[in-house]
Amino acid sequence: MPTRPSAAPVVIVGAGWAGLTAALTLARAGRSVHLIEAGETPGGRARSLTLHGTELDNGQHILVGACQETLAQIRGVGLDPDTCFHAVPFGLRMFSSTGASGTPALVLEPNSPRLPALAMALYRALSDKALSTRLWALIGASGMLHRPLSQDRPVLEWLRGWHQPDTLIKSLWDPLCLAIMNTPTREASARIFQNVLRLALNHGPKNAQLLIPARPLGELFPEPALHELRERGARVDLGRRITGLEHKHGCATGAFELVDRRGETLPAAGVILATSPVATAKLLPRHSAWDTTHQGLAAMGACSICTVYLRYAQPLRGRPPLQGLLDQHGQWLIPRHVAGAPHWLAVVISAADDLEPLTAEERWRTVSRSLAATFPELGTPETGHTVCERRATINARTELDPQRPPPQTPWQGCFLAGDYLTHSLPSTLEAAVQSGLESAHLLLEEHP
Repeated sequence: MPTRPSAAPVVIVGAGWAGLTAALTLARAGRSVHLIEAGETPGGRARSLTLHGTELDNGQHILVGACQETLAQIRGVGLDPDTCFHAVPFGLRMFSSTGASGTPALVLEPNSPRLPALAMALYRALSDKALSTRLWALIGASGMLHRPLSQDRPVLEWLRGWHQPDTLIKSLWDPLCLAIMNTPTREASARIFQNVLRLALNHGPKNAQLLIPARPLGELFPEPALHELRERGARVDLGRRITGLEHKHGCATGAFELVDRRGETLPAAGVILATSPVATAKLLPRHSAWDTTHQGLAAMGACSICTVYLRYAQPLRGRPPLQGLLDQHGQWLIPRHVAGAPHWLAVVISAADDLEPLTAEERWRTVSRSLAATFPELGTPETGHTVCERRATINARTELDPQRPPPQTPWQGCFLAGDYLTHSLPSTLEAAVQSGLESAHLLLEEHP
């Protein structure tokens, strides 16, 4: 579809998954689009990078089949999710460095995510507990998935209220909560955690599948999205940082004027700020009409995620696609052979701020020692790297949803986008994509 003639384009600031989704939606609707990204690479906190000549990612992402909007965006740029992801039926194997070598400390592998099979898998996982403990835990797990929360509370309190034994909390719910929320159970929102569990586990096996990227993240969406935008006539600026935004009442060239760090100005008919809460706050005015927006942005907080990459001399193709880690500096082990890098392993360290501070080298060496104790067959890696996103996610604590800012702003034609805006979800690619769609649709409704 050809773009409409316009005195100024709609400017989207930020080429993460929210910004790219918004830009594509507007360009497909025929709007003139200018996408601006401060980094040299698109994708935001889900982008590709190169280490030792191998294309990896700035963080190891795992989707679930319930991420319908994300999968739709991937299909929309011409890719088939069935070939872009390694699909694994829902199930977990958790390993401890103090346990028997190669023997999981907990196995939860139901034949189906539906309640009878899930209950049987939980029952088997609690085989060392008294019958009454096992039965109460099963009854509680059913309530967790099917009983709505009348009031938000910390996940840990919620789990104990549903009779989950401490050993199961430590070996299953704690690492699962960190993977989903990037917030420890002692403060994470039970309402958000429950919503994610229900979306994944209450709608059949396909929604519950774990989807491990079979390609570097850049190839899954950011790079083909940029290609389509350019084909549709959109202007794309990478490596250009916006430092100022002004509303120009009655201006013939555009309702807004943006300023980059070199002092150059850009007119805009509309603006979508698809940047982090901190970066967004810096661009917005400070007066009373904006108090609600600024209060919401400030309330989002930030939690880090580190990913350790270890390179081994021998290819590691025989390893399972996902293994959980207990009592270690990291929670999940993903061999990168599924994404075409057979010599590399990735270890995800959620809520890294909760752990002792380490240098990048200390962190990957600590992880490699724990892995060698847990899986002696791995031996010592040739080298390692630590990639930390200091503001990887918002802090998904209790009562977060009422504090989120709205996507609309006091300026007509100016909207916010980002994973922090989507209610009932933590910071995920799905939340980012849903927000990008919403902001673009709001702009189209305001300026049809």
